[in-house]
Amino acid sequence: MNPQPGLRDVAKAAEVSVALASLALNDKPGVSAVTRQRILEVADRLGYQANPAARALRLGRTDGYGLILRNLQNPFFLDVITGLHEAAADRGATVLISDADYSHTRELEAVDHLAAQRVGGLAIAPVGPGDAVARWRQLCPGKPVVVLNAVSPDLPGVVRVAPDNHAAVEHAMRHLADLGHRDIAFLTAPAEVMADHDRLDAYRVECDRLGLAYRPVETALAFDAVFSVIGELLRSSTAPTAVITNSDFTAHAVYSAARDAGVEVGVGLSVVGHDDLPTSALLDPPLTTLSLDRRALGRAVFDRMSGGPGLGDHIEPVRLVVRSSTAPIR
Repeated sequence: MNPQPGLRDVAKAAEVSVALASLALNDKPGVSAVTRQRILEVADRLGYQANPAARALRLGRTDGYGLILRNLQNPFFLDVITGLHEAAADRGATVLISDADYSHTRELEAVDHLAAQRVGGLAIAPVGPGDAVARWRQLCPGKPVVVLNAVSPDLPGVVRVAPDNHAAVEHAMRHLADLGHRDIAFLTAPAEVMADHDRLDAYRVECDRLGLAYRPVETALAFDAVFSVIGELLRSSTAPTAVITNSDFTAHAVYSAARDAGVEVGVGLSVVGHDDLPTSALLDPPLTTLSLDRRALGRAVFDRMSGGPGLGDHIEPVRLVVRSSTAPIR
């Protein structure tokens, strides 16, 4: 088997220096149009392909970018990834994806791995306050970092991409209050892994404004954990009449818990989701939820992660989609 031709082989066949061949193949100035065309034709005839590892060593980066998610079980992130990949493909780039699964250790390991791969930038939906972002900045100073679906107040200077969480919570709370609900539970991650503090802050503001009791429900945001916590709550003597979840994914678990506890969603319990997944309109009853363009979030993430000039924070608009999972209090 013939070895893969390298840059020196192209330069020799085109009768130019290695430096000139490199300029032509990397579309750099300093080469005449005639010479560039000859070099490209030779490279094509020889079947030359650039060595990405060597290019990464030379440039200090690759055409790849990194994405670390805290919970890949949540289908919300699949649409974000789709939008991100669409934007990356338009630029001839690739994206390496890691799932931290709400583990600080796994998150830091993923940062170390991506830094070693010399990716050109990082986007992360962090676990907790953002230690992984600090690690990235230490390992890759000057390379872009984008924080997805997180506030990270202790990380000044990062670019943030997220839904409009304040509007989302306000829409949900006011809708339920208009239906007569006075006891509204609010699903949230445990403090040590919480990243979207703005949702909880908005909930507190709305409780104060509406004169309602402040009732956050902390739970790991995995299906089984939400099922267990909500099931116990619904069987208690202080069961809420409504639950606002952080995602349609966890709203599905609330439905299952209500069914197991003998509580009918849309009758004995109103539920509001967040994301408007395609399956949410197919639930029984269909889920009231916050809708947003999840692919647009992904495209916004890539644009900023790839160093788009002058691009700051991106807040994606949300709108409330009212379905049968919410109803007037009885």
